[in-house]
Amino acid sequence: MQPIISISLKDIQSNWRLLNNASNGKAAAVLKANAYGMGMIKVAKALLDVGCKYFYVANINEGIELRKKINSNEVNIAIFEGYLEGNQKIYYENYLTPILNNLGQLKRLKNFIRKGSQQKAIINIDTGMNRLGFNQKEREFLIINKEILNDVSVEYIMSHLSNAQQNENETNLMQLYKLREFSRNFPDLKISFANSNGIKLGTNFCFDQTRPGIGLYGIDNFGKSFYFNSKKLKLPIKLFAPIIQIKKVDAGEKVSYGGIDTLKRNSVLATIGIGYADGWLRLLKPNSVFFIGNEKCKIVGNITMDSFVIDITNIKKKELNEGDQICLLDNTNIENILKNNNIISYELLTLMGDRLLRNY
Repeated sequence: MQPIISISLKDIQSNWRLLNNASNGKAAAVLKANAYGMGMIKVAKALLDVGCKYFYVANINEGIELRKKINSNEVNIAIFEGYLEGNQKIYYENYLTPILNNLGQLKRLKNFIRKGSQQKAIINIDTGMNRLGFNQKEREFLIINKEILNDVSVEYIMSHLSNAQQNENETNLMQLYKLREFSRNFPDLKISFANSNGIKLGTNFCFDQTRPGIGLYGIDNFGKSFYFNSKKLKLPIKLFAPIIQIKKVDAGEKVSYGGIDTLKRNSVLATIGIGYADGWLRLLKPNSVFFIGNEKCKIVGNITMDSFVIDITNIKKKELNEGDQICLLDNTNIENILKNNNIISYELLTLMGDRLLRNY
């Protein structure tokens, strides 16, 4: 039996609507890493049904996959990785929008345009993340040489917030100032800036487009619920895993690799069919407390590649059998699972691999 992620596409649609409303009706959607592990094609089609027509993915392979399933010129697909050498024709043939991250990529695009092809693009400027985007000298060059953009179809000037999850962080205002100062030189170009947390910073950060990602799943970096206009977004997932064996083990016996835990009483143990190969990492053990009925069940021994063991001795009112699915993750425990674990919600969701059955 497989572990199952139950995914509510209706909840994802509802979350996007709230994010879109808070974005003045201008929200796109970031679907990189298989839509944060939730299934890029399924999520994209669900969002398309409620009016989202602009998607962002990480690399050209994700873009090609998405375009094959959503073959409409009305839907834009932008690629974060940039306009890399050798991909020019692929962008053109698949109606993909490159995000230009430096002057060399802009010049590469212009060379392609001179050959008679048209290509939309986004100009990404680095306002403080120091990851991707035109640096200060390149921005100054663009300002002085504006004509370099004359024959380029620029969809947006964009940048990325580095501290949006911290409402009072002064870096947010500094980045906003840099983006505005640069954009004043190109008054006819639209601006894309705010991510999920950036939307919460207010309309000054929303401009002409926002790019929610983790917010589509109703939570922030640390698994806390998002609220917009007093409305709580929904965590659209529940993770279930099967009991693959139940056994009675005597007090004093050791459990799992290295015998790291010794039973203090005669116990009933259930082996759960999920492990770190499925994204349930070893470091999650301290906070992995699961409720079966009203009883807390904790992990004993290690989380291994394919399984871990929980103590179900106290379960009296509910008969458990091999093959039963137990809920490991939902809106009641995700924040606690992540707490003090040096892991964020992005990691937890994207680590959920292909061995998990996705049930929509």
